Amino acid sequence: MTASCCSTIANIFEKRAVQTPEQTFLHLPQTECSVSYSKFDRLSAGLDNELLRIAGHPLSCIGTLLPNGIEAALAILTVLRSKATLVPMNPRLTWREIGNILEQSSPELILLSPAHALIESFVEKGWVQHQVSLPETDLVALVQGSTIEQSRPELSGASLLLFTSGTTGKPKGVILSENNLLANAGYVNQAHEITSSDIALCLLPLYHINGLVVTLLAPLLAGIPVVMPERFSIDKFWSLIARYKPTWFSAVPTIFSKILSEPQPEKDLYASLRFARSASASLPEAVLQQFEARFALPLIEAYGISEAACQVCSNPLPPGIHKPGSVGVPYGNEVKVVDSEVWVRGPNVFSGYLDRPQESTDALLDGWFRTGDLGWMDTDGYLYLTGRKKELINRAGEKIAPREIEEVLHELPQIESAGVAGIPSSIYGEDVAAFLVLRPGNSISVEDVSIYCRKKLADFKVPRTILFVEELPKGPSGKVQRRFLTELYLRTMEITS
Repeated sequence: MTASCCSTIANIFEKRAVQTPEQTFLHLPQTECSVSYSKFDRLSAGLDNELLRIAGHPLSCIGTLLPNGIEAALAILTVLRSKATLVPMNPRLTWREIGNILEQSSPELILLSPAHALIESFVEKGWVQHQVSLPETDLVALVQGSTIEQSRPELSGASLLLFTSGTTGKPKGVILSENNLLANAGYVNQAHEITSSDIALCLLPLYHINGLVVTLLAPLLAGIPVVMPERFSIDKFWSLIARYKPTWFSAVPTIFSKILSEPQPEKDLYASLRFARSASASLPEAVLQQFEARFALPLIEAYGISEAACQVCSNPLPPGIHKPGSVGVPYGNEVKVVDSEVWVRGPNVFSGYLDRPQESTDALLDGWFRTGDLGWMDTDGYLYLTGRKKELINRAGEKIAPREIEEVLHELPQIESAGVAGIPSSIYGEDVAAFLVLRPGNSISVEDVSIYCRKKLADFKVPRTILFVEELPKGPSGKVQRRFLTELYLRTMEITS
């Protein structure tokens, strides 16, 4: 099914609930239960009514702070089908980081797990008015209260407000419409030839665009089941494959490296798989070759960005040509390379950044989004990425702004100046390194710097390498030149080895 068949997520659910009501939508390994399309439809309608009861009026903006599972899928799809704007947030973020997002988006209500409780200052500042804890909300009661129909206000057309790391340190809100999301979900299904006999395995978090579009919306559009563990676990990975028999899964290169580090299981155990998909970070050619040789499965590398609602290019499945080192060809959207920069245009491309008119104008030209990624295309139309203009660090698919970490480091009174850059990592692709200049007469240990960062930053943003230097490399304007920091690290490693 393509996005053109069903213009809205609400329409998709209506069709599924009528045409295939007993078809499984979600397999939930953590509770060993499954949810059909018809039951999920009733749960979603019930949650929608519960939120209306709590708020007293239809909501226009709702945040989520949930790990993968029935609660996250239910919250996300309920908000999207209700025409409110969804603001998904990473539960690994610190309260400081969550506050940055709430300050910009001001959701009226947040759906969160019992492990989280919003601090009162967020309410006092007017950044959020209500919070609802799932699964403490009785899901059975939600089904019983699922018959009420409510009118909806006319909203701005923003279905998803996805905050990504900005080079200024403050997260940027990417504004995506329902049409953007459904268009890309259709492109994913087209690229991977998804049919009604497929079963998807969701290993990536739904608060990221990859997990949300590739392994939730695309399966929903195709009407196929999704196996949804709470998180990826190498100890449970093969047992999930054996029990639920998924036909494909999407992951990041770090997960494929972990899979390769384990003993190979019997082939019968993974016979259901017809391909695996890698995106969100560069896939080392050695990992691709080892995976395909060991499992005799196509490992399809794709390329996606938040501003294009995820997928921009993908390698085709056999018998199509799969070119190692390339992220493939466009499906649905257009791609061109201008002065070595990758540009993308299509129904999946966003409308702009929240409250950043100049950045939006600079990024979009006649519908083309200037990605900031560098690359080239061969004569067959395959795209190859060579780097990026942006300074973001890509650690296992998590995009990290160096400046955000530098601001935290500068809070330490012992630090005169700080520079942060990405360094090569065989496990994560890139990792975070901090280079510190101490104030005269001051000292601080690497351990104390790390402890402070862990209090202020999400764990994946904390520098794993901390080096004390006499000065930071700077350009004529006084700006830290991060590429020289990376070179400094590499030289240091050569000397110590």
